Amino acid sequence: MRVGVDIDGVLADFNTRFIEEVIAVTGKDLFPSRPFAIPTWDYPQHYGYTHAEVSAVWESIKANRAFWMTLPPYLGAMDLIAWLREKSQEGHFDLYFITSRPGTMAKYQSEVWLAVHGGDIAWTPTVLISSRKGQCADALRLTHYIDDRWENCHDVEAHTTATVFMLDQPWNQRPAPGAVKVIEDISEFRAHLHDQLFADLTAPGYGL
Repeated sequence: MRVGVDIDGVLADFNTRFIEEVIAVTGKDLFPSRPFAIPTWDYPQHYGYTHAEVSAVWESIKANRAFWMTLPPYLGAMDLIAWLREKSQEGHFDLYFITSRPGTMAKYQSEVWLAVHGGDIAWTPTVLISSRKGQCADALRLTHYIDDRWENCHDVEAHTTATVFMLDQPWNQRPAPGAVKVIEDISEFRAHLHDQLFADLTAPGYGL
């Protein structure tokens, strides 16, 4: 197996920190009381922030050498990352984290975040920085992929024969593209990989 995993919106809670950054940079809080369900992908504009203000927030993030390391993990994410790390280190599958995070040392920050939350600070996960998820998945010959963005799931599904999962989130509420599987919890992704791994290990002729 060759497994691809998005980070933000799947493993890392980007929105909690992003909201804090928006308020800090703009000096105003136009958001509803927290926590609230994120209604759309460009939700700061939905709540009244200008495109210029949002651009300024992103420039602040890009210049920050630690922003991506400060994101909290979602519930269950640490267990999943640790399991993925262990199984990949045991040689059961190739593991890739594909993210479009911009900014200073975004790749390094992502590697550190994954190592810390994956239970092994000596681990150097394979992180690719790209918004072209379909092309990455095709080049890597992925067999399984998970993302929270509808467009990314569609892109990977269109470019590959991988089994694609979309984590159900408030901001991606529309029919899943193609054969993409919508899951309610990341534990379902792990369960699918576990079942596929068991099937591979017990297949006639495995290891010969």
